[in-house]
Amino acid sequence: MDASSPPETRVRRRYRAFISYSHQDARRAAWLLLAGEEAVERHGLPVLGRVVDAQWAGVDPAQMGLGPVHAATPLINRHRLTFEDIDYWEINEAFAAQVLACLAAWQDEAYCRQALGLRKAMGAIDPQRLNVDGGSIGIGHPVGASGARIVLHLARVLALNGGRRGIATLCIGGGQGGAMLIERE
Repeated sequence: MDASSPPETRVRRRYRAFISYSHQDARRAAWLLLAGEEAVERHGLPVLGRVVDAQWAGVDPAQMGLGPVHAATPLINRHRLTFEDIDYWEINEAFAAQVLACLAAWQDEAYCRQALGLRKAMGAIDPQRLNVDGGSIGIGHPVGASGARIVLHLARVLALNGGRRGIATLCIGGGQGGAMLIERE
């Protein structure tokens, strides 16, 4: 195996598991300009979307990876939305298993009751609406610019696919998470 090949582990005879945490070419950058209505009008700025709300959360570092669940859930509930109301999701893939853990947590009634204070499970996110271009493992996970890249990518996905509402989340080291609700007119 050469250095450009992903690390590989044999699992049984016919299956392979590839161990990966992000796209190897993380030399990326993103630039976002946040502006109010007055600045947009005065300077003729293009508008890709509107930041509706954001939420930050922290969990015990032993639950590292579930921060996005704890950030996105109150955001969704505060706006009286359901998963079906969200056209597209970008969940930052700090690790491949991390996204799977978030999806499992939202579907687990006991976790939603005990950890999130809900009466029932949040439900399942339609996989056709989640990380539609591959997420950070496929696109890149530029340290220090991941949030900007994810939000910008989500705005472009909404525009290209005629979506109105999306949520971008971040998994941040030490058990933190962030979520942002954006909309397009």
